[in-house]
Amino acid sequence: MIRNLGFNGSCRHAISFRYIAIAALTFTSGSIHALDMHESLNADSLTHSLKEVTVTANVSLLTPTKVIGRDQLESMPSNSVADALKYIAGVQIKDYGGLGGQKTINVRSLGSQHVGVYLDGVRITNVQNGTVDLGKFSLSTLESVSLYNANKAEALMTASEYASASTVYLRTRRPQATSATISQSAGSFHLYKTDLNLSLKQYGFIDANLTHSKGDYPFEYHNEYEDTTGIRRNSDITMFRIEGCGFYRGFNLHAYYFNSRRGLPGGVVRRLSDRYTDVGREWDSNFFTQLSYNGEISRINIRSIVKYANDYLHYRSDYPENISVHSNNRYRQQDLYAALAGSYQIRDFKFSASTDLRWSDLVTDVRNFRYVYRLDNKVSLAAFYTRRNLNLSISGLYTTVTDHTRGEANPLRKLTWTAMGSYNFGQFSVRTFYKSVFRTPTLNDLYYTLVGNRNLRPEYTRQLNIGTTYHSSLLDIQIDAYYNRVLDRIVCLPLKGSYQWTMMNYGLTRCLGIDLSATVFLPHSSLMIATTWQDDRNRTDPTDSAYNDFIAYSPRWSVTAVYSLHYKGFYGSISHMFVDKRYWTAENMIEPPLSAYNCTDIKIGCKYRILTVEAECQDLFDVRYELIQRWPMPGRRFMATLKISL
Repeated sequence: MIRNLGFNGSCRHAISFRYIAIAALTFTSGSIHALDMHESLNADSLTHSLKEVTVTANVSLLTPTKVIGRDQLESMPSNSVADALKYIAGVQIKDYGGLGGQKTINVRSLGSQHVGVYLDGVRITNVQNGTVDLGKFSLSTLESVSLYNANKAEALMTASEYASASTVYLRTRRPQATSATISQSAGSFHLYKTDLNLSLKQYGFIDANLTHSKGDYPFEYHNEYEDTTGIRRNSDITMFRIEGCGFYRGFNLHAYYFNSRRGLPGGVVRRLSDRYTDVGREWDSNFFTQLSYNGEISRINIRSIVKYANDYLHYRSDYPENISVHSNNRYRQQDLYAALAGSYQIRDFKFSASTDLRWSDLVTDVRNFRYVYRLDNKVSLAAFYTRRNLNLSISGLYTTVTDHTRGEANPLRKLTWTAMGSYNFGQFSVRTFYKSVFRTPTLNDLYYTLVGNRNLRPEYTRQLNIGTTYHSSLLDIQIDAYYNRVLDRIVCLPLKGSYQWTMMNYGLTRCLGIDLSATVFLPHSSLMIATTWQDDRNRTDPTDSAYNDFIAYSPRWSVTAVYSLHYKGFYGSISHMFVDKRYWTAENMIEPPLSAYNCTDIKIGCKYRILTVEAECQDLFDVRYELIQRWPMPGRRFMATLKISL
């Protein structure tokens, strides 16, 4: 800690102080290097001259954490938040093919509904189906992307932040200069992107993007019955996004609007016409605005949030040439959210309390679907203890969820809790946590006309983790072993024949896993490596033929590596990903698994004065693979970008 220097009396002679303080403070995402401060005084004036400083100190992590900072985000060949998160240990991305395909995140095989996604500390929600499409959020406005298993261990958290099995935080970048930036990109499969950013130093920005792609990429599909090469049809997308953010003292205002129209090509299934195509179409419109405030009143730190969101979806598949499900429906959901949190410190203890209330509704023209709205109230209490090298935290969360549709449904009430601890010794630390979580059924799960089941129970998850970290100025290593147990998984199963499906509570699953991640800090560059081994199995019924089978889409091994370089005006990266084979049916012996695959991406860029030029290639070796059965991913693809900043 560097304290203010005081001088008594008058200064008659020049005094100089060299190397007044050297300190260091180390954060989880890297380090802020040592500082060298020089101060000089003379008789006529007082001059403070500061050189670049490095400050270091060890910070204990109570939960496995990975932060991808601005420099790495800039150098990665990434088009969305999902592209950045896929390089983190324990993460699986489900991508339904191409630029227009939905992209969801699954952490430690718990499912996308168990992942909370937060923008500047405010949760992004979808009460209809419980998932967040990460393809709708750009990296250009972000300072960092972070993943926390369990949740953060901070005093001033909202109650909702304790409600997820893992949390993703998107932190908006506060502009450091007043500027105007425009960029134009062109890429494979008739991809065109235009971006515009207007920033006012320290106060805010407006960022807009227009993207269009035909998505007509070639694909190959091979199995024992088929050997086909084709072109993806009805995979086009046109999307427009505009968002603005304002900062003033403790206030943060964010407004976001997204509009798209896209084709839904469906899975690659041979039709009687010998064509691999579907003709479903989707129109989206998403808007939200949120205001948050952080401050202090009488030694009590407070945080307050209000948010309003309005989402519209139009799905149509009733075209004559479509032989699959026919529908033409519109959905609109609203979300109104308010939260208040406070914390107070007494010596080595911190105590916090928070409460929030969310009102959500869903309106649709689906036949026999009745209007429904949901009230979701959460209250949390937490205590933190820090003394020397020991850090402890315990929290409890009480949730009440009530649905209203033709009267009030029975309220769902649940108490869950979390305990965390860590201990530092030198450059090493050990940590552990236990967390219980439950996932409330979505409105689709409960009330959707064709498959809804109003008697669904929530999924109940227990997580146990133990790990260690080594951190120095050159190397950061984290290794964690974990055990997850999920009771009453919500699944969709046939109830009355092959065509009558319904949502049911079915099953018990357990997952054992090990995450290993390492980051090497080199001059002007870094190397990030992540490896995950997991054993995720069905433990529902020992008499069932599927007992002890692997859970669908859970690879046993995955390995990623990213090398990033920043030198003067040049930057770039090369990344590689290996994903092991994955079963995609509940009973593994029914169908062969999806094949293991390797994928390599590369990106280079150069900044010179007001001009920036970038070039990237994804899937450099043109590997054909699938993340979802019969949804082939695009092969090798290129993109070039020209950017002008004033």
